[in-house]
Amino acid sequence: MGSLFDILGPEGRQPELVRALQKMAVTDETERGAIYTKSEVVTAILDLVGYCSDRKLYQLRLLEPSFGNGDFLVPAVERLLNAYGNAGGTPASAANDLAPVVRGVELHRTSFEKTASKLREILILWGLIPEDANRLVRAWLICDDFLLTYFEDTFDFVVGNPPYIRQERIPEALLLEYRRRYTTVFDRADLYIPFFERGLDLLSPGGLLGFICSNRWTKNRYGGPLREKIARSFRLAHYIDMEELGAFKTEVIAYPAITVIQKPRSRDDQHLTRIARTNGLEIHRLPDLARSMADEAGHFPSRVVEVSSVARGRNPWLLDTLEVLPLIRRLETEYPALEQVGCRVGIGVATGADHVFIGRYSELPVEETRKLPLVLASDLKDGRIQWSGHGVINPFNPDGSLASLEDHR
Repeated sequence: MGSLFDILGPEGRQPELVRALQKMAVTDETERGAIYTKSEVVTAILDLVGYCSDRKLYQLRLLEPSFGNGDFLVPAVERLLNAYGNAGGTPASAANDLAPVVRGVELHRTSFEKTASKLREILILWGLIPEDANRLVRAWLICDDFLLTYFEDTFDFVVGNPPYIRQERIPEALLLEYRRRYTTVFDRADLYIPFFERGLDLLSPGGLLGFICSNRWTKNRYGGPLREKIARSFRLAHYIDMEELGAFKTEVIAYPAITVIQKPRSRDDQHLTRIARTNGLEIHRLPDLARSMADEAGHFPSRVVEVSSVARGRNPWLLDTLEVLPLIRRLETEYPALEQVGCRVGIGVATGADHVFIGRYSELPVEETRKLPLVLASDLKDGRIQWSGHGVINPFNPDGSLASLEDHR
């Protein structure tokens, strides 16, 4: 790990990287992808990963890779102090005992200072003298880019809400560096993708990563390398679709989901996934749902199901088709893929002008040789095709070249 990351710290970086980071560090919330998380979601994630006050949190290590205003970090520290105090820890010994167990990273300087101030107040109220509170906060917090920060140790918990930044908003020098370091920065991957990769790589055996994040990577093309990484070396432990619950403090179109991923202690660990349906659930009940999902005895409500074989190589995760998942797995085993028998699968008919190219087959104003029958999504009923009579104009020859107008006069 040390050969790849900045062991020398920010001083060892190239000037163009420094300038790019300085630019990112002063951008507004929209530009830097800052979307803040509701407290119910934070509580649910901390419970799902097991960062709870009845455990010896003072002996475990937690990382928050983009802490922003402290939505995750502040309640995590409160749980840590409760656990430490219940075990006999005192304010006088806290600065030494607790220094190694929390790390938080934030690039935006104003957000960093606000959260640092909140933590200092919490520690002083808990009984630490100001000098020790300052020393502990300095040990915990790092003002830097998480994707470039060097860590000597691994972590038992990685939690948070990684930034939502499209590649167009990332300075070129920084994007090139991310691509050099992270294999999951593929195609049009958003910035949260390498946050997953880096967080997973920093997990200790048995450790858990819990993020609230867009769910698009679980199905689309750019999420393929990340899905493959998880299928190879990790397991999807919990998944809660949050599209209808409103996970964030502001209204955003982000298609969010809570995803909890574990690094198994051995290859023999069972790879079962608990998935929760949230239709009809109110946001204030989310922590109750999370606690039931984390129940080791498996006493969870009917809206939670436990399945296996969710992650398979780069394949999309079929998380919204659980009832037919066993059938899909059987078909995958017993039959060849469509591509293997000569079919080409695409995302649909991308004409750019459907009102020109698509219509009733019999009414398309071109030669019969230029027409193709078109099956619409609405034509698929009860597992069968009931063609509605639509067609599409095909301007291409079998070899992919455009048909000549001279041949159709």
